Amino acid sequence: FESVRQFLPQTSAEARDNLEAYIDSYPDSPKSPEVRAAIGRMNIALFRDPSTSAGSTVYTVVKGDSLVRIASIHKSSAELIHWANALPSINIQIGQQLLVPVIDPALVIDREKSTVTLLNGGRLFKEFPAQSIKLSGPAATGEIQTTVSDRIARKGDTRVAFGHKDYDSAERSILLATSGVVIRTPPPEPPAPAATPVPQATPADPNAPVPAAPAATPAPTPPAPAGIVLSPEDFAELFVLVKSGTPATIK
Repeated sequence: FESVRQFLPQTSAEARDNLEAYIDSYPDSPKSPEVRAAIGRMNIALFRDPSTSAGSTVYTVVKGDSLVRIASIHKSSAELIHWANALPSINIQIGQQLLVPVIDPALVIDREKSTVTLLNGGRLFKEFPAQSIKLSGPAATGEIQTTVSDRIARKGDTRVAFGHKDYDSAERSILLATSGVVIRTPPPEPPAPAATPVPQATPADPNAPVPAAPAATPAPTPPAPAGIVLSPEDFAELFVLVKSGTPATIK
């Protein structure tokens, strides 16, 4: 491990490749989670850098273009282009240069390790620690080959598309073709219990002791929802990097 420690804080293809070689040689190393996390951080940065994003295109916007049109031309997705370029909105300008990234995603969901691993072209891209994995039926045991069947964003009961004004605040989920398997974020925090007002002394008895406020009853911790729960930050990345038809292995 000492031979690759120097690469952990770096962000370069060479550093990433050296860390991958370490993982290949020592997959069960106690340092493996730290190394895999560094690989994921580097891959995200390299993927969004036009000078290092392998197979990607730098496109110059022309009259009549939109993110949807550019994505259609390059067989990408408007949301992926928007995220890769850290655009403040869906509006683009003539002459603007945009990175149009290419990704060949696949997922590996490991129940025992409680991880969701994103591969790109068969190589480790990023490993996401799951906050919980709660599966039932065939997905709870053995190994299953499936696919991403849909990526959904909903505002209440209404499905909203990327670019809609409610999209950023919509509740999102990734559905797998295997029945009942969904990747999502944690449920909203329950509202805090209302404070009980403290009775005050009356003017007729100004020296009466003021009773102490009763201790607040903590809200019960909700059970983990069914499916695979990732942190909001991790889920936001995974959501934009997968697409319908992405292969997925549950093991």
